Amino acid sequence: MPAKKYLIENLLFNVPGVVNYNTKKYIEVQPGVMTPLVINIKETLNDYAVRFKITKALAELVNLKSICICGIESGGSYYASAVADILKKPLVLFRKGFKGYGLNQRFVGALSKNKNGIVTVIDDVIGEGKISTAAVTELKRAGYGAEVCAIFSYLPEMKLFMSKIKIAYLSDINGLCQVGMAKKFFSENDVKLIKKECSYSSR
Repeated sequence: MPAKKYLIENLLFNVPGVVNYNTKKYIEVQPGVMTPLVINIKETLNDYAVRFKITKALAELVNLKSICICGIESGGSYYASAVADILKKPLVLFRKGFKGYGLNQRFVGALSKNKNGIVTVIDDVIGEGKISTAAVTELKRAGYGAEVCAIFSYLPEMKLFMSKIKIAYLSDINGLCQVGMAKKFFSENDVKLIKKECSYSSR
């Protein structure tokens, strides 16, 4: 297995608390939504070397025409800030809920008046993709182009409502399962269960 190809997956497995898997007691990720696998990217914040490698890899995904980095609250906030610093670009944050202030009541920070480029939305994990899609929708309503860059995606393929959005990610469910089997963290039966239960595109 090429180490470089699966760099991110190996990093995720090497940091305690990132890959959480339990077939006997499913984990509740949202009210009423249970899953055997949860990827908790926030645990990577405890390890500078891992943070640096993930940030560098994310920065390489960003389109050269990007004029601003936008972090999804709260999971994408740190990595968006770090990528913005590496690329020396402005930074805004996108709220999951509406507030009484900010652009369209969703953005923290000031977006550039220059709308000739695109805004890069950074998220840690894409589950159903609703928040990332909402950020792109709000940006387009304001007259900006947008793309999404994420660390991990549960989706083997994008849902219809996300199909018109440029989405790039460092790791997905297929790569994670491949490395998990190589590390003997997952069995073949585990992988079948994960792909059945955790591929949100089927819901």
